[in-house]
Amino acid sequence: MVLVAEPPTSRTIQPRSGQDTLPAHLETRYGIQVARLTELDLGVYRVGRRDGPDWVARVFAADRPIAAAEGDAALLRRMEQEEFPAERCAAQEPVSVHEGQGLLVTRYVEGTRADGSRRTFARLGDLLGRLHALPSDHVRDGGGWHHLVHQGTPAAEIAAARSRLDTAARGLPADQQPLLAALRAELDRTDGCEDLPQALIHPDFAPANAIASPDNGLVLVDWTGAGRGPRLYPLAFLLWAAGCRGPSRLDAVVAGYREHLTPGDAEIGRLAGAIWARPLVLACWTVLAGRKGLAETVADLAADRELAERLADRAARAFAVVTSDPAATGHPRGTGAAHRDGAGAQAARLGEARPTQSRVK
Repeated sequence: MVLVAEPPTSRTIQPRSGQDTLPAHLETRYGIQVARLTELDLGVYRVGRRDGPDWVARVFAADRPIAAAEGDAALLRRMEQEEFPAERCAAQEPVSVHEGQGLLVTRYVEGTRADGSRRTFARLGDLLGRLHALPSDHVRDGGGWHHLVHQGTPAAEIAAARSRLDTAARGLPADQQPLLAALRAELDRTDGCEDLPQALIHPDFAPANAIASPDNGLVLVDWTGAGRGPRLYPLAFLLWAAGCRGPSRLDAVVAGYREHLTPGDAEIGRLAGAIWARPLVLACWTVLAGRKGLAETVADLAADRELAERLADRAARAFAVVTSDPAATGHPRGTGAAHRDGAGAQAARLGEARPTQSRVK
């Protein structure tokens, strides 16, 4: 049994409008010639052009402030300045307003979605460490998953999931209330890590948002809502994505990340809770979106929590290999050389959502 009789989908949670008039807007605003639009995900379109390389147009929910889209663009410019492999803005002024909704245009990244190999996870660990080693002063708060929070930290993401569960509970049959209470109680214990060391973080740093480019590099896409937040949160979710595919992949993430940083003792001590946080939030979201039943979700909680604890133990032991290194305090060391790949990929597993270049899933 699903949570509500007619569960909301992602499209009703964050509706978009104006697809039919989007080509004309792009042509008028940016002076390009649009040949076709291909919907990649909710509000995300590949823009086939007659006069140049393809773009990606992201149309945000009307209640997401334009300033948030401008912040996305500013962060992408920062990534370009740092020569970090991220998607690039497609125009000098890439943000506009389309039918009351913010719109951001970026260059389409040619390539294929990254696979789940050990090599991919090693490279992602390296890139994540490199990202977290960048200065994050004067960067907006961010890192929350944008299907739940328009702009905010992981703690805001968790609070949004809690609020939506509370709203859904009002129309829930009495016999389902204990199940919802169990899910809500689990969420109440979730660690948003907000008091731990901060860095520039991507909301969903995982294979689902990495594109293997023709030059054999990885390019990270879908920076919506990125910003300054607890660095442990995205590291933990990448460890989850890797560990669910096998211990060697988790070890690869640790090895790559350790080229730049090593978590401090406080972070290691809370790794299990951090690893469990995003998968639990996604479990709540799939129930709210009608993609998985409440009873089935609650039944899976204990096993998934135990898995997070086992992954945390292995990761802690792998990081402990270098406890004598100064980086064990969490300071930079300098630059060195299945089914749960990312937030959207887990949602896709549960509800057959489409992985896309937005790679949300």
